[in-house]
Amino acid sequence: MTEKIKEFIEPIVVREGAELVDMVFRKESGRQVLRLLVDKIGGIKLSECVMLNESISLALEESDLIHESYIVEVDSPGIDRWFTAKRDYERAKGRLVRVTLNEVVLDKKEYIGRMEDVTDNLIKVNVDKKGIIDIPFSKITRARQEADL
Repeated sequence: MTEKIKEFIEPIVVREGAELVDMVFRKESGRQVLRLLVDKIGGIKLSECVMLNESISLALEESDLIHESYIVEVDSPGIDRWFTAKRDYERAKGRLVRVTLNEVVLDKKEYIGRMEDVTDNLIKVNVDKKGIIDIPFSKITRARQEADL
């Protein structure tokens, strides 16, 4: 059922210029909740999440794909979400990121800097006083976006 819902929703999200990052359909506090995390290059605005929520809710109602009562929630992944796929790194281009490593690269095991580029094997992060450093995916334990103050 979840896969059918995802296949139905994904084209709607893509048509609006966004990407479906994650989807959960489960019972919470006695009701079914369809929670969608969406994002796009440069970040997604609250108004865009509201518009997507309305579009998806209407399309689902017309499709009769879900036969029980449910609530749709559309949100951005937020900056505290750890990256889980290469696409997360690509969406973070130009943004401030924190990268924790499983071994020392140059002289540290953690860097905060601006994501400059993503290749098949590594990311390029612009770190104050060090410039752009190459960090292989194989050395990354975890990474996420940081608040850009």
